[in-house]
Amino acid sequence: MLRLMIVDDEQIIREALSSMIDYTSLGYEVIATAKNGMEAYDRIRDDYPDVVITDIKMPILNGLELIERASRIDSRITFILLSGYGEFEYAKQAMTYGVRYYLLKPTDKQELINCLDTIREEKKQKEVQQKAEQALLLKDMQSPLEQGLLMEALDQPDNFPQVFKKYQGLLSFPEKGLYACICSFVEETYLKSFLKDIVRILLSCGAESVFPVIYVKNSALFVLSSPTLAHQEKIRQSLDEKLAKQVADKRQKEKHQQEITRNTKVTLEDLFAQIISKISRYERILLIRPETGETRDFHNNMAAPWRISKLREAFTASPAETDIPSLLDSVFTPSMTPDVAKNIALGLFLNPDNSGQEPPLDIACDFFRRLYSCTQTSEIRKLAEIVLLQEKDEAASSKGGANISLLKSYVEAHLDCETLSLKWLAENYLFVSVGYLSKQFVKEEGIRFSDYLNKKRMEQAIRLMVYYHNDNIKTIARSVGFGNNPQYFSQVFKKYTGYTPTEYIEKVGASAPS
Repeated sequence: MLRLMIVDDEQIIREALSSMIDYTSLGYEVIATAKNGMEAYDRIRDDYPDVVITDIKMPILNGLELIERASRIDSRITFILLSGYGEFEYAKQAMTYGVRYYLLKPTDKQELINCLDTIREEKKQKEVQQKAEQALLLKDMQSPLEQGLLMEALDQPDNFPQVFKKYQGLLSFPEKGLYACICSFVEETYLKSFLKDIVRILLSCGAESVFPVIYVKNSALFVLSSPTLAHQEKIRQSLDEKLAKQVADKRQKEKHQQEITRNTKVTLEDLFAQIISKISRYERILLIRPETGETRDFHNNMAAPWRISKLREAFTASPAETDIPSLLDSVFTPSMTPDVAKNIALGLFLNPDNSGQEPPLDIACDFFRRLYSCTQTSEIRKLAEIVLLQEKDEAASSKGGANISLLKSYVEAHLDCETLSLKWLAENYLFVSVGYLSKQFVKEEGIRFSDYLNKKRMEQAIRLMVYYHNDNIKTIARSVGFGNNPQYFSQVFKKYTGYTPTEYIEKVGASAPS
């Protein structure tokens, strides 16, 4: 269901718009109505609607001002603009903000239905596009996720089922027809030509690699998708023939044949568990895509201080008392490379929450985008800190107050940010569902996020007036997140204090001791 908001300063029109259509049958839910632009803007920051039907001429914030401000905090909102015949110039201005839907008053029922139908189909197409973009992102993430799986599996061999579960869905492994083999006596000097031969063998046998080739100490390990046992036997024979040509000594050849391993009746988890046991004693590990030759080199540093298992042990022993910044300082050292840091942050994020639930795919993708846009280890450390602080809140709070302290701290530090919204905080800072965060905030604080944000901004404005003797309304407005709109700031300030900023400054000045 798409979330719909109706905004008009005339109550009779709000009620008429709310009741004239069976919105549910069209795939919409009316989540809120508002009597002016300021009230609507606050509700948008709380309720994240998909579609807003709004009048142009309204008190406090008119429709155009509402569209301008709301579009900055959520560009995905679609606006339907209602206007009289004499307001076409307003409508033309709205077009500059990307508004494409314009209806005249009194609103024709069928025209509104047609408009909503069109928007619903557009949203569906955007959803399809979003899923396609997520699929592309996961494809781009294949290499770091594959490396992350091996690093964590080597780091936590006793906890392998949980580690494998974290990565299985994201890597999209096939469920059937799996085959693994180990080819020994493959010298690194000849590895490139050997891989070319492997690609030809796979093509001729109708098989494909589902994981990079794992190369350790003259041994190459393959995980293949092969539909039948006959195909698997053909692959085995082809590999055996190819390697026999490279092994001159007969005893070595016989030893090689004994080392070839097939797994046909085990689960994928069991298969990878066996693979991990085969490579766990090697320090240097290569991951190679046979089709492209792309190579990733990493080390199985079993005694390294950044091991995720050791980090987890230190944290979970007593999460409420853990000094997270100090713990991370001991891990994210200046010498740590961004690639290693990303693997650590990835492993921490993919850890299931206290309910055992994995993060939703859209939330995971938001985190991946943020993580892999980082170029500095210090940036990655900040993301890891957010992840652990969230878990600390979950462990320490009997009310389930995770995320709220982080949110409040961020708000306090960014009161001057004009585009601050619950939706942005959920998707780009805390990496949680905005619906979940909204309910959690109201439960913990007893007020809606928009009311909290306005309260903090007005308190800061008063501090600037009283303690810093600032009487420049434009400067104050910018300092508390109202940008170049001192008029809107004045309206919010009066709603909060009962005075305009000028009246309040005069009042404070009159009461100040001489």
